[in-house]
Amino acid sequence: MPQIASAQSIPGLTGGSGTAAEGEANADAAQPSMDELIKILENDETRKKLVESLKAAAYRAPAGDGSQAAAASPDEPGEIVRSLPGRVAEYTRMFIGAIAETVQQVPQYVDRSLDMLAGAGSIDLPNILQAILPVALVALVVFAMLFGARFAERGIFRRLSERAEHAGPLGKLGYLIASGVIEAFVVVASWACGYLVATLYSGTRPVFSQALFLNAFLLIEMIKVGLSAFVAPNYPSLRLTPFSNRQASYWYFWLSRLVSILGYTFLFVAPIVQWASTQAAAAATEFIVAFGSLCLAIGLILKNRGVVRERLKRARKHGDKSFRALVHSVIGQIWWALAILAAIALFVVWLQSPDDGLTFVATATGKSIAAMALGGLVFSVLARMIAHGVKLPQELKYRLPLLERRLNGFVPKLLTVLSFVVVFVVVTYIMDTWALSDFRSWFASAIGQRYAASLIGALLIVVIAVAIYLGVSSWIEYRLNPNYGSVPTARERTLLSLFRNAFTITLVVVISMLVLSQIGIDIAPLLAGAGVVGLAIGFGAQKFVQDIITGAFIQIQNAMNEGDVVELNGVSGVVEQLTVRSVGLRTVDGTWYLIPFSSVDQVANFSKDFAYYVADVGVAYRENVEDVKAMMIDAFEELKTTNVGENLISGFDMWGVNELGDSAVVVRGRVMTKPGTQWGVGRAYREIVKRMSDERGIEIPFPHMTVWFGEDRGGKAPPIRLRNEPAQKPKIVEAEPAKAKSPAGDRDMTRHGTTEADGRPIPPDATDIDSAGGGRG
Repeated sequence: MPQIASAQSIPGLTGGSGTAAEGEANADAAQPSMDELIKILENDETRKKLVESLKAAAYRAPAGDGSQAAAASPDEPGEIVRSLPGRVAEYTRMFIGAIAETVQQVPQYVDRSLDMLAGAGSIDLPNILQAILPVALVALVVFAMLFGARFAERGIFRRLSERAEHAGPLGKLGYLIASGVIEAFVVVASWACGYLVATLYSGTRPVFSQALFLNAFLLIEMIKVGLSAFVAPNYPSLRLTPFSNRQASYWYFWLSRLVSILGYTFLFVAPIVQWASTQAAAAATEFIVAFGSLCLAIGLILKNRGVVRERLKRARKHGDKSFRALVHSVIGQIWWALAILAAIALFVVWLQSPDDGLTFVATATGKSIAAMALGGLVFSVLARMIAHGVKLPQELKYRLPLLERRLNGFVPKLLTVLSFVVVFVVVTYIMDTWALSDFRSWFASAIGQRYAASLIGALLIVVIAVAIYLGVSSWIEYRLNPNYGSVPTARERTLLSLFRNAFTITLVVVISMLVLSQIGIDIAPLLAGAGVVGLAIGFGAQKFVQDIITGAFIQIQNAMNEGDVVELNGVSGVVEQLTVRSVGLRTVDGTWYLIPFSSVDQVANFSKDFAYYVADVGVAYRENVEDVKAMMIDAFEELKTTNVGENLISGFDMWGVNELGDSAVVVRGRVMTKPGTQWGVGRAYREIVKRMSDERGIEIPFPHMTVWFGEDRGGKAPPIRLRNEPAQKPKIVEAEPAKAKSPAGDRDMTRHGTTEADGRPIPPDATDIDSAGGGRG
């Protein structure tokens, strides 16, 4: 900020280091400088610049003090931390002191009020009416023009409101601005017509009373235009405030009446009274109207205390636990007290100095209303954007299904932060306007600029980091989407998932360091400490480090991917989750296992490149092996025509007799299949083999026992004593006759067991039937 003057450079204001002799010697030379200072103070513009320069100079350390200069060096990050609490403490002390001083001056305010009321007896009504009479015609024309134009503009506003119903936040803001411009144009046009009538009435230029009225009309109606744009009593689609139609009309009615009463009194009636009567009469008029407006405002606040409180606490009562709902609930409890204190404070400020106080109050009120209107507009737009969320095009949602959810998880939080920034800016601006603080000078200083730059830089870093995360996550999501582009392989799915996890962790660490560095914290000790902590963790968590290293080599060797069927540590299942240190398996019965890589000694992957189904078919010893081989090949040919045939890679590889077991001859063959399909192929093949065995009479043996009596040295077996009685044949459910004969001959196709020496079948007993499923197939 350019410096206009300082305490040392202002002529006539020298520092305390000079001696009395030097002051006397330079008395004559200082006299012209004092005259220059008086001229500076008499001019409003130069006086304002001088005050701003002095305030800015108050934040700079004296150049001659080395210790203070070192403490105030902007290169030290701790300066921000030391300066901000000190400023807050100073403002708090000043605020409390101002309140105490105001309380002590209450008797003086009462005496001042009585003195102002004493002038009511000097009001000269005939002279006042005579002065107001020339205004009647102008006022009639102006208000007729205003009301006529507003009646005509209803159709335009109705169309704007209808279009705003289907528009977004920015479109609605555009329609609101358009409506405000139209209302402002109507006011200016009415004011211009009034000036034209006043000029024609007087012949040259408007008289004093007419000029007062027209200026008051323009200012008051423009304020009401801003109020109407904020409340929109007749057009809910253009309304920024969360008011119902009844509430909007109610508040606009009373607030516009207060603006009209105060505005026309201080800008028109009081000057006319002073001109036609006395200064005391004008002061009495202003006091009566101001005090009456204060009582009216307090009455409105108390009357609507409960309504506003319930409105602000509604979200909290409906279960909203957010910080915003909590703030609204707290404000709902105390808003009426704050509003009454603000109204009384305005009255007291005006009462202290009715002449300068009126200008100060009017200017500060106008700036405050403008700041609140603009801030409320921005806050309302942000609130609506938060409520509506982010809506992406349908095509983009198909390509990136999770992008909209991620955006709605970040954008509302960013808009909430911006909302608090808007509130903070509005509050600080209003406090500066009412001379309750001096944040403007603090932000203009080196400390304030650095502090603000640090916060803005940290916020930008976080926003950029989130944008990078969203971009990388969306790209990974797009690559993993099988509906667009090439279908990702299991290897791609695994590596992209691991990359997303590692990238997220790295991004969080890097951004945290950058944010800490941006706000002025030295991260070098943090990095050194992190190294020591990492070394300690490395010694104390060797298993964790081993998990990561082993998992990294497993991924480098491409030992398994998501979706593979593997066996780890005796557990077989589908790989559902792969991280840098563990793998999650889902077994066939639904059990989920989490296995750290450090405990994995070997990996058996059943889904690599291709697979084999090994078919071991056990038959009775008396069956012809060639017939069994032919049946197995025929079963494979039929398998190729089923729905699992597409999973076969090569033909049937017949190996032949693989084992001569205790009760069966095992014939082995092998089929190459696609990885992961060998189990389904095997089940289908076994079903066909079972059916063909029954059709062709090839026995699949079941457990049975043969009794052997042994032989003597001569090779003769001892005789067996048999009773020659007819045996009772048990009832046996005959199987369906075979449709085709076995190539082995005319043997019985429905037998269930072995035969006697003369060829008669031996029927199975209950034990044999129960254990018949134990044969190999």
